[in-house]
Amino acid sequence: MKQSVYLNHAATSNHKFEATIQSLCQYLERNNNLNTNRGSQNIDELEVVFEARQLLAEFFHAPDPAHIIFTANATTSLNMVLNGLLKPGDHVLTTEVEHNAVARPLHLLEKRQNISVTRIPCKLDGRLDPEIIESLIRPETRVIVMTHASNVLGTILPVKECFEIAKAHGIITVLDSAQTAGFLAIDIEEMLIDVLAFTGHKSLMGLSGIGGFALAQNMEHKIKPWMSGGTGSASLSLAQPDFLPDKFEPGTQNMLGILSLKSSLESIKELGLNKIADHERALTSRFLTGLKKLPVTILGCTEAIQRVPVVSIKSARVDSGELSQQLFDRYQIVTRSGLHCSPLAHQTAGTLKIGAVRFSFGWNTTLDEIEYTLKALKEILSE
Repeated sequence: MKQSVYLNHAATSNHKFEATIQSLCQYLERNNNLNTNRGSQNIDELEVVFEARQLLAEFFHAPDPAHIIFTANATTSLNMVLNGLLKPGDHVLTTEVEHNAVARPLHLLEKRQNISVTRIPCKLDGRLDPEIIESLIRPETRVIVMTHASNVLGTILPVKECFEIAKAHGIITVLDSAQTAGFLAIDIEEMLIDVLAFTGHKSLMGLSGIGGFALAQNMEHKIKPWMSGGTGSASLSLAQPDFLPDKFEPGTQNMLGILSLKSSLESIKELGLNKIADHERALTSRFLTGLKKLPVTILGCTEAIQRVPVVSIKSARVDSGELSQQLFDRYQIVTRSGLHCSPLAHQTAGTLKIGAVRFSFGWNTTLDEIEYTLKALKEILSE
């Protein structure tokens, strides 16, 4: 292949939808770069933001468009939510495969606010037994926060089963959907999610710098604003407004990011989430089948139906960093090696010292690219 093969969609999506590119170009060409809520000439911007909220509320089955809060990314969302929920003495449940977007804010809260954290054990392949949770709950357990799927192992966690146990004890449920939103259907009500953190630049196919969180009914009353500032509303008061979405949206919004997300969601809706998932699962299945013939160890579950389109491997023959570099230098295949901002997942998998090479697929990935990558791996590993 003459062109590069991009297999790093778990980090960020490549080749945005053509409709998204066109909508962004049209916006910039009109020089319609006004500040939402801060002028009388900004009708288009208000409509874009509201329509984006509507699409996301429908996509995640949120109770109302106002329950969609825009932030820069899932990391910002998780920091805002965890800092707004937790107080000294609180206990939090999380998992052994969390990304640093969850692990580091919790670690900081342990140090600064004397909260305590218990990690729910996971198996070597990332699977989690929900029944373990019951024995880990304490009287002071306030929140369970977990990833929907590991960005290293790819394994999809049993979120609903975990959250059913948590809700029976009055525990607030927070889900990190960075690796699943845009691939798996997510229903806040059906899955018993109180707060859903999402990012726009991965499978939702928007630009970097846009994300947010969705709130279940009445959750806004349980979270204190962690950030405050201008909203263009209730400006006479020095206190942050207590109504949604302004309560959690201080500062100028990322209009290009919101527009990109609105446009990409329209394309996803037109395509159908099932069609996208079927395509990416087929690619993952073929890749897993091909890998089983090579001298590598596959991290995570070995069945495509149990994972997102993320596959990490290690080899006893070639260092992970060297393998990733050779794939790029010799074959122009873009992967990611190392610890993937998730040392907990690597510790669970037993790869903390050596890391792994991660391959991740998206809507634009082709079967030919999968076959080409398997061929490249075979050549490198047979030398």
